[in-house]
Amino acid sequence: MKKIFLISIVFLTLLANYHTLAHSPEEVLIIHMTEDGFSPSQMTIPNNGKVIFENTDSRDRWPASNIHPTHEIYSDFDPKKPVKPGESWEFKFEKAGIWKLHDHIYPNFTGTITVGKSEADIESFLSYISGWAKKLFSNILNVLGLEKTRTIPVEKDSTEIFKDESMLRLYIKKYGPGQTIKQLNLLSAQFGSCHDQAHVAGRISYELLDDKAFRECSAECHSGCYHGATEAYFKENGTADLIENLKTICGSELNSFFSHQCIHGIGHGLMAWANYEIHEALKACDLLPQRQYSCWTGVFMENIVGGLTQEPSEVKIGGHFTKYLSNNPHHPCDIVEEKYKSSCYFLQTSRMVQLLNYDFAKVAKACLEAPQQYQQSCFLSMGRDVGGSNRKNPEGAIEACSKTPSDQYREACLSGAIQDTFWDSSGQDDALEFCRIITDSKDKDLCYSLIFNRARDVLSSKGEIKSFCLKTEGEYQKGCL
Repeated sequence: MKKIFLISIVFLTLLANYHTLAHSPEEVLIIHMTEDGFSPSQMTIPNNGKVIFENTDSRDRWPASNIHPTHEIYSDFDPKKPVKPGESWEFKFEKAGIWKLHDHIYPNFTGTITVGKSEADIESFLSYISGWAKKLFSNILNVLGLEKTRTIPVEKDSTEIFKDESMLRLYIKKYGPGQTIKQLNLLSAQFGSCHDQAHVAGRISYELLDDKAFRECSAECHSGCYHGATEAYFKENGTADLIENLKTICGSELNSFFSHQCIHGIGHGLMAWANYEIHEALKACDLLPQRQYSCWTGVFMENIVGGLTQEPSEVKIGGHFTKYLSNNPHHPCDIVEEKYKSSCYFLQTSRMVQLLNYDFAKVAKACLEAPQQYQQSCFLSMGRDVGGSNRKNPEGAIEACSKTPSDQYREACLSGAIQDTFWDSSGQDDALEFCRIITDSKDKDLCYSLIFNRARDVLSSKGEIKSFCLKTEGEYQKGCL
């Protein structure tokens, strides 16, 4: 109670002094929206600086905050409609930070406005406190069981979640972000792209689960869940202290598996936040104090699954644009710094299968064309894609991995395929079936070793682990237990 009283006194004192604090002087700068993009595309301004966006193009333009297409990191920074040729739109930046922007109509046009910190930035502070207090109050209501919720039941096969945000929130509460994104992805066949809905799901997931959202999201719907979680995080915490924020975003209490998943999700979000500038996103990952490679893999995966490969003139509203995809099966691994290459090849076959029509013999050949020190990573990546394209078909996965040129690479492929079956507790029976049908004793030993380690990561109790172990083949039960 004393702590709450002291916090209240501090907050009220700040509020009382709000009007007495001096603001930094206003400065007005101009960005021209030309046929080639934003000019200049990089700008540093003081707090409360005003930017006028003048449309000197012959087309409608639409400057807005990232992340495209929902603009939620700095949601006020959005004219909400196109700026006609010859017209302008102005915005006053009252929040310190690194604000990435894009053109909502032509998302390949991007830029960055850095707003300097100011001791007088009381409005940003109050905004942060307001968000913090709202979240705290919601958590208290949850604990006391007083939070108002809709009593309408939401079924696992609900279609309402695609159109109704309140039903989407209920669905996330009941089934979690992972199942939510899977259901939205299924519904996309009926309703169209699920990317925007996944953005909303990601934001709601962060509101409900904090940083846990980053490890429970998945990459369906063009990574929209990761994007939304990133938007919610930056909207709450800002971007002015990016280094410190990234250091704390994934809690230290996570085991190695979930820590990897969380930081991998950050990589997805950073790539979208950075306007798909792969070098910039990788450098942002380098700010992390540990597991930077997990973040790098998220960047490379986002480049493949989140970006579009159309020419800039063909990019439509709602899509993302990356210039780091080509018909070269080794791009962008061939142009990034050496320290990133292993992580790149660990995801690169997801691009190779697109180019080679899921012909895994050709994918194996492409992996052999990689520099030798990265071939192992490439075949592990191939195994993950083999597993993804042979869901509940372990015989097909084993056959695809047999197309590798050596036992070493076949085992790498199998390792990737086996682990792909067991990302959470729902995959344990699929993983056990995979091991059960393997006839080669060495491969069977490898399989059980992998899934026993994974079980200890993803199953939440000793009872669950024991139940899992008792379902293994008899001679392996003792090793599992």
